Amino acid sequence: MYFGMNQLSKELASLRFYAYALVLTLLTACSGGPPHQDPSWILVQITNVNMVVGEWEGIVKKEDAIFQEGSVRLKIRDNGTYLFVGQSPSKTALGAGSLDIRDGRLIGDTDRRAITFALYDHKGQSIIVVESANAETGDRYHGEFTQANNR
Repeated sequence: MYFGMNQLSKELASLRFYAYALVLTLLTACSGGPPHQDPSWILVQITNVNMVVGEWEGIVKKEDAIFQEGSVRLKIRDNGTYLFVGQSPSKTALGAGSLDIRDGRLIGDTDRRAITFALYDHKGQSIIVVESANAETGDRYHGEFTQANNR
């Protein structure tokens, strides 16, 4: 009987290990990692703000959150400014700023946030990937935007 209990303990420990590994894998896969790891995402160098002028919509997720995300509407203007309004289940956010082209990306720095916009071609569709950091809290955000259908 002792051998049977020892074997059962080993099996439970093994099962626990695989359960932890599965949870870790799911969290990693759902964390919104950088799209450039997938070869179907091709980085497009932004050489002129007119390449991304218009309205975009997408989902933004806090970097370390599992479920908290919100939809965001983003407008990039031809004068190099952006506006956004977003809504999550618990709050609404809005903001604006100026953008500069650096290293093929749009970069914006304000007292409240640092933000980077990168343009990708993903299977023929233009996608803007946004990485942002809140200057006050240090919270980091990741978003992916497609061109909005203006009806």
